[in-house]
Amino acid sequence: MGEGRTTAGAAMAALGGAALLGLSPILVRLSELGPQATNFWRFAIALPLLALWAAAARRAPSPSQTAWLLLAGLLFGFEVSLWAEALFHTTVVNATLFSNMTPLFAAAFAWFVFKERPRAGVYWGGALALTGALTLAIARARAGAGPAASAEEGWYGDALGFSSAIGYAGYLLIVRHIGGRASTGAVMLAATIAAALYALILSLAIDQPLLPATANGWAILFALGVVVQAGAQGLIAFGVARLPIAVSTIMLWMQPLMGAVWSWILFGENLGPLALFGAALILSGVYLVQRARG
Repeated sequence: MGEGRTTAGAAMAALGGAALLGLSPILVRLSELGPQATNFWRFAIALPLLALWAAAARRAPSPSQTAWLLLAGLLFGFEVSLWAEALFHTTVVNATLFSNMTPLFAAAFAWFVFKERPRAGVYWGGALALTGALTLAIARARAGAGPAASAEEGWYGDALGFSSAIGYAGYLLIVRHIGGRASTGAVMLAATIAAALYALILSLAIDQPLLPATANGWAILFALGVVVQAGAQGLIAFGVARLPIAVSTIMLWMQPLMGAVWSWILFGENLGPLALFGAALILSGVYLVQRARG
């Protein structure tokens, strides 16, 4: 009974984190800074909260585990840098969708590394959620939503988003491996430190301004740091550490759905019948995965 409650809580954490993560592309698009400088503040603002979380848990990773978590943070910084750049070359939905091809890579790696072979229902649910995500992206592309000025630029943004999925898969696999041995706060703190350094060096290298001009600009950065990095990614790290990697990553397909909802509200990227059908498929797929997990 206790284990069932634990896995149910982990599943809810992964779903809740994915839903909150849907705000991320919206906030990055609204930021006054360039994508890489925005990423730096997202990580840096989250660090004090994560430090308090890690100190309260008092289950620190070992030196070797910390080294792996720093590598995870570099992979995460790499992933977010590609994904954030993709947002300015394709639609919010496409950038988020292609970056969330992570389950395809993560499930394959977990099969060989952790010997995790999910039940058939996970495959069916994953296929349904993927079909829904692709349907949603096609619908958004037909509507002409997003900042891409040309088809070529859109394809470039899609490629950036897809490439970022590899880095995120590596990050989640390391978190999956170490998350059960150290507190979620400590895991997130080490990874976020490395990601912040990566984003800072990249911002300085390409000469992106680091300070927003208005209070609204700072508010957006604080929302990214508190809600997205500390909140959403913390919930995802908690869930990933306690669920099979294929299950937890498939639940992340809630993110393109929530990204579509928020872009509809804020950017007027309307959801037509085909997009709503894709959204229904995503929800159905996640439901099947949850049933198979149970």
